[in-house]
Amino acid sequence: MDALETLAVYVVSWLAVALALYAIRRDLVKGFILIMWSSEGVARLIKRAAERLSFVPLRVYLAVVLALFLLSAYSPYFPIPAGTGVAYMPGFLYILLRSTYQALAGLLHGASVQEVAVVGGQAAAVPLLPGITIPWDQLPYIALAIIVGVALHEFMHGYAAARHGIGLKSAGVFSAFFVLSGAFVEPDEEQLKSGPLGARVAVFASGVAANVVLALLALAVYLAGVHAGLGGAVVAGINPATAQLGLRQGDVVVAVNGCGISADVVVPDQLLATLNAMAGNPVGAPLCSPNQTITLVVKRGGELVDVGFPAESIYVGAPLTRLIYGGPMYDAGIRPGDIVTAIYGCGGAYRIYSSGQLISVIQNIVASGLCRPGDRVVVGILRDGKAENYTVTLGHNPDNYSRPFFGIYTDGLGQLGFDTSVFAASLFANTQFVKFVMWFFLINFGLALINALPIYPLDGGLLALAVLERYLGKDVARYTVYGVTAVLAAFLVFDSALGFVSGIYNQIFSLLR
Repeated sequence: MDALETLAVYVVSWLAVALALYAIRRDLVKGFILIMWSSEGVARLIKRAAERLSFVPLRVYLAVVLALFLLSAYSPYFPIPAGTGVAYMPGFLYILLRSTYQALAGLLHGASVQEVAVVGGQAAAVPLLPGITIPWDQLPYIALAIIVGVALHEFMHGYAAARHGIGLKSAGVFSAFFVLSGAFVEPDEEQLKSGPLGARVAVFASGVAANVVLALLALAVYLAGVHAGLGGAVVAGINPATAQLGLRQGDVVVAVNGCGISADVVVPDQLLATLNAMAGNPVGAPLCSPNQTITLVVKRGGELVDVGFPAESIYVGAPLTRLIYGGPMYDAGIRPGDIVTAIYGCGGAYRIYSSGQLISVIQNIVASGLCRPGDRVVVGILRDGKAENYTVTLGHNPDNYSRPFFGIYTDGLGQLGFDTSVFAASLFANTQFVKFVMWFFLINFGLALINALPIYPLDGGLLALAVLERYLGKDVARYTVYGVTAVLAAFLVFDSALGFVSGIYNQIFSLLR
């Protein structure tokens, strides 16, 4: 199903749901664009819950929620899951400002949109559209995380309001074409505006704080689970190349040993990264001789099984995903899709086992002066499984005219698993535990980051307005917040567009496959 067909499914499904609800209760449907349900009873339930949970002193509560709020988008580092441990990500506001500046600077200096998209897309806010930006099979994990995250976010807004004596009019849910969906708590606006600054800050910060807590809880569960052996790379499919290694569908690879490396495997990308390192990728010589054994530790039928294979099984050559048009190798007849297996000349015969080794060999040839522009070498390739040789006349390096030039892109070479049938990335998936916990973390982390930004009428914008009104007056505060909102919203839209161009969201979401 392509993007247009998926979009049609969204529209038709939305109209069917809207028509059904309209036939039951017309007031739920607003122009067939928005569906909204609210209830005073839910608001009363939140108030009663706040009364039962009123043992936390208000000053302590304010300090905690404000600290959690600042941790989300404004702290220097936020902990995120990484393998069997934790990595730290800079605050999202810093990433947004830095990536936008770098992208704009690149465009002003003549860089292409594709080139700056890799940098600017780092702060992209990509909508989660099953069938378009994410696979349909991820929907259950995402839906559960959104329901829990949004529900607790709004409950905490209501809790903070009730604790500070601010009335709650109603609470409910809304959706526009399924994509823009959420919940809301409607406090008494007059009481909220006239309340003390601490009360307003607590109300606006509580939702983000709730999502930060959920994200940190998900991180803790993730760490406990992977150390208990709940991670791994699940063999979700089999092709002939992978089957020859001894793997079976349903196997879960939990460790890789060999070539002087011993690594646990929590997610599929760890497996592929380790195998690529053994093969010499991204740059370097292979770590094993071809006849050495690489061993995968596999969970199979409730037992741990060793699956061994010779290192030469992953020495697949250097796949050319791109090639400089009109460059020496292209003019010799070599084309994208070919696999470089050898170079003869420049002082030796070089067997090429991987993309990293090809780069290393060329770098050594250039640095050692083993060849000069105009010299000829023979490049051995595989094309459709057939070995062929091409004579290549080396050109002049554009950056240093005296050095030889082969005419390849260093980022136009394939990696094991991603551009090869052996250990094809599409054959491996995360365990159910990792998918559930990672999506739960990502959704709540994302809700916290976006809502904490000082963009009106998001929580961060409302909080900034309340604070600035106290010290600058209403008019100056309003114009300041509106100005910041316009700038940051433009940055966010700009970076999100670059994210679509670069496809960086595919790289991120592929980690959760």
